[in-house]
Amino acid sequence: MKLLKKTLSMRGDSLYCPLSLSLDTYGNCMTDCHHCYFRNLNKVWDDALKPADLSDLRSKLKNGPLNSNPKTTLAWALKQKKTIRVGNKTDPFQDVEKEFRVTKRAIRILQEFDWSFVLQTRHTETMMEYEHLLLRRKDLLTVMPVVSPGFEADWEIFERKRTTHPTSRLHHANQLQRKKVNVGVNGEPFIPGYHTVEDFEGMLKILKTYNIKSYNTYNFHFNAFVAKRIHGLPGIDIEKIWHYNQDEPWRKILRQLLDLSKKYDITIGCPDFVNSGRGWIEQANTCCGINVPNPCTFNTHYFKKYRQLGKTDERIIDLTYDGTGDLEQGKAIVDGSSKEFYNLEDAGAVE
Repeated sequence: MKLLKKTLSMRGDSLYCPLSLSLDTYGNCMTDCHHCYFRNLNKVWDDALKPADLSDLRSKLKNGPLNSNPKTTLAWALKQKKTIRVGNKTDPFQDVEKEFRVTKRAIRILQEFDWSFVLQTRHTETMMEYEHLLLRRKDLLTVMPVVSPGFEADWEIFERKRTTHPTSRLHHANQLQRKKVNVGVNGEPFIPGYHTVEDFEGMLKILKTYNIKSYNTYNFHFNAFVAKRIHGLPGIDIEKIWHYNQDEPWRKILRQLLDLSKKYDITIGCPDFVNSGRGWIEQANTCCGINVPNPCTFNTHYFKKYRQLGKTDERIIDLTYDGTGDLEQGKAIVDGSSKEFYNLEDAGAVE
């Protein structure tokens, strides 16, 4: 069987994401959720499962912090032992984990090197088989189950019941939280034109019953691949989703979601810094709504925080640059000259 050689990577949106250092323990996700835009990569990389090359992971974690001359964004992130998100393109606890146990071995390697990490998954039932292992180094651990606002309907329609039931995911999160594990829930995606503000409020009420205090929201990664995948599913109106997924309609919806998070006293994560507005202050050190030991700081999440504190453009760069992003692109986002990305001038125009 082919192995996934590039086990660690930096997300392409590293200028926006404080958790851009990622580990995928499999090169494909057999769960194959209908609304997952990442599955388009299967056409590029083929459909092979590709378990991670753990010798490569061990080598990078061992040698990365010793690198005296890092030259890439990934090398800088490893040099500084940035917190790793496990499960970026693929779910680390998908069903094949029961056979191959690659994620289990990867967790042991992360613990061996004292490396903080976030487990992002829809398969918490399998994850909980490793509870004893996880609790050994809970100081390194953050658990982030994914539960989108449609709750059971999303599980049936998009996830096709191939994942842990969402009620069980929240139960498992609460179980770990009671044992002092850092926990937050990822609510992506909120699909405008399909999910409603009422769905989101219902989700916040459910979170409260499980004493979960952190939730993340972001609109749909809508492209031709996903449109073809979800077209014809129950309740799906492609044109309506496309319309409400545009900036102006989504911004209005997002403001309502943010107001609800305040009402229910839930720390909300919001990667969409522009649409979250100038007045919205993110409460966590990542845009997932969770605090982790060592996030990447050279991104819009931190740019905006320092702008809100009245820092100059030069000072913002000084305070945030950690080697893990493109310095010139970052400066352009901060000074408002970027035409390629949303920038802080865009954020400042939003009330």
